[in-house]
Amino acid sequence: MAEKNFEHGLLKAGFSGAVGIGWLVFIILFLAFYSEGYQTNEKIAIILLSLLVITVLLGGLWAFWSLRMMSKKDWEIFKIKGFKWRIIGSIIYGLALLIFLTYGFWYLWKDFSFWQYLAIILVIALVSGGVLAAMWASWSSKYKDEMDKYGKEFGKKFEEGFKESFEKKDEKDKD
Repeated sequence: MAEKNFEHGLLKAGFSGAVGIGWLVFIILFLAFYSEGYQTNEKIAIILLSLLVITVLLGGLWAFWSLRMMSKKDWEIFKIKGFKWRIIGSIIYGLALLIFLTYGFWYLWKDFSFWQYLAIILVIALVSGGVLAAMWASWSSKYKDEMDKYGKEFGKKFEEGFKESFEKKDEKDKD
């Protein structure tokens, strides 16, 4: 099977940038003009909910595109025992965490100071980082050699494809 071309990289990157800027504009406008009737915990919940929407939108877009770009050889990485389930588990954990935080800030954690809300976010982020690190660390040390082999091959292919997409754009701009 021939290698797939790295197509539409600029379009995806531009869309991601536009969505990111749009999200920041939403946050600024919401906090400046539309958040007056909301308590601090509800404002945080709305921001987290918007972050969840952005994560699903951009994550879905990039995941779909990345999976389409993978060759048969690239799919071999999923044959390493436990890799696929750790990927799926990490995604589900991240989405569930955003949903839990949104629910917690909207319904559970009321009448706290800003610093207490910040402490909640930081503690949950640290615990989550520890959970994910524990999930991946033991596995990655066990399968280090296989991952190094795939990482080098995939990184080189990705870099060459990304460079090629920019070169094609430059050629079109010159014409």
